[in-house]
Amino acid sequence: MSEIGNSRLIGLLRRVLLDCRRVYVDSAHWLAKRHPTLIGGKEADFVRLMDDLHRGLLVKVYVTMVRADNRWTGPEKLVAATMIEHLWGEKLKGSALREAATGLFEQADKLTWQVLVNPFVRHEPLANARSQVETVVMRLANLVAKCDGQTMPEESDALHELQHELDSVLYPVGAAVDSASEAPPAELLKPPLTQSSGPHAQAGTSDQNASRENKQSNDSSSDPPSLDQEERLRNARVELYTLIGLRTVKERVKSYTNFLRLQQQRRETGLSTMPISLHMVFMGNPGTGKTTVARIMGQILGAMGTLSSGHVVETDRSGLVAEYAGQTATKTNQLIDSARGGVLFIDEAYSLVDASGDDAYGREAVQTLLKRMEDDRDDLVVILAGYTDEMGKMLESNPGLKSRINTKIEFEDYLPEDLGRIFEVLCNQNQYEISAEARHRLLLGFHHLYENRDRHFGNGRLVRNAFEDTVRRLADRVAEVAVLSEDLLTSLTRDDVTVPGLSQTQLTDLSDQPHRLKVRCQGCQKSVTIEPASLGRKVRCRTCKEVQPAMWAHVQV
Repeated sequence: MSEIGNSRLIGLLRRVLLDCRRVYVDSAHWLAKRHPTLIGGKEADFVRLMDDLHRGLLVKVYVTMVRADNRWTGPEKLVAATMIEHLWGEKLKGSALREAATGLFEQADKLTWQVLVNPFVRHEPLANARSQVETVVMRLANLVAKCDGQTMPEESDALHELQHELDSVLYPVGAAVDSASEAPPAELLKPPLTQSSGPHAQAGTSDQNASRENKQSNDSSSDPPSLDQEERLRNARVELYTLIGLRTVKERVKSYTNFLRLQQQRRETGLSTMPISLHMVFMGNPGTGKTTVARIMGQILGAMGTLSSGHVVETDRSGLVAEYAGQTATKTNQLIDSARGGVLFIDEAYSLVDASGDDAYGREAVQTLLKRMEDDRDDLVVILAGYTDEMGKMLESNPGLKSRINTKIEFEDYLPEDLGRIFEVLCNQNQYEISAEARHRLLLGFHHLYENRDRHFGNGRLVRNAFEDTVRRLADRVAEVAVLSEDLLTSLTRDDVTVPGLSQTQLTDLSDQPHRLKVRCQGCQKSVTIEPASLGRKVRCRTCKEVQPAMWAHVQV
């Protein structure tokens, strides 16, 4: 491989290595701050665990691909040296590199994919990061397989097998996640040369120095001061308002928080205040952002001082109802205890109430919940969530619940253009570019499913599934290409696009049917018709000459 080739390879490789570490460490910080009860310890310890898991993942991917054709080529040695430099700050070559690589192979045999990605499967709030994990794994695997400018049949097969195995552990079907298997064995992930290397070695690259600085910043003695209440509140509001769509939801939340702020100000000045019921109902189809908004509500109420913490505990019927008689009240109370100071979010809450009235366990859970909603109303918010019709029936059938909940927020289905914007957010998070043709194909698929939707319309989950399927299709295409480029690894084309529920033939047929794409001019507010090739680009309004980006559009058939 030429020096130019080496330079390009190292540049791509370093970016993937840093992206992998960023996904794990950033996810650790986010989960610790938003859901401290889930990490089971100190934030610094959880961050170190995730940093170790990122090391293990990189080692596992590298060894898996190198072993595919039973060769260790010069470019693969260069990849190993770059990885060791990233992981432990050591610049190795010759016999030292070979010895270190032998250590990597031994470590990889003791690591399992289940352990390495466990936090993203076990902790539901991290589910959105699974696609980022999958992206960095497949990019690294492709770089290793094709670093010598060719792809052996064994390497192509290994890429497909790796994709399949990774999918099976990141998206398990009906399988319980083993919480005890989150951490790698203690003796693993140590520097391959113990005499001169290690996380505290003085010499190192900028990658290692960044890692060391992060570890220092996570030490409890150097934690940054906590944000003041106004900044926390501002950050939470910004997060809410930057969510795609949900205009009605945002207005309701704004009105809700303004009312609480008014009551707070009256109380501080000695004026009388109204009795406040903080409990809420979120109604809407799956994937409309109910869980996300509940998490933001916790942040808002915590920042305002309405709740002492603002953390969110998410559950459903299984978290409240026990298997045996007499145990449900205890189980429900324990879960509510863990949510005190924050928000208890109960998804599919209507499942607690059996229309027949024969569900004694469900009734016990509801009665226990009702008592705690009243007793702990000063430092507990309960949010019941589920389908609109079912939640309405649940409240009407239980006067106790209805009297304790004054705030009901309806979550509408996302429009097709909003689904496209969500898809683009996922692309930006994973460093993918979408061609105009790919945007057009996605938009038509989303529009067709939206127009024919029922109560099970997937909304955000539909987009996530479409994105993941599209990336897998790209991975299959890239697996057959010998020479890689950054553009090849990051560009989603029309042929990559997959929309769950629609075949490739159906997507093509939708493109052939008569339709128009329209955007609203930000200047004169008139509707502007655009060509499919203009998606993702800037367009000019013929009326007022305003120029604006047309990332997505409204489909008119």
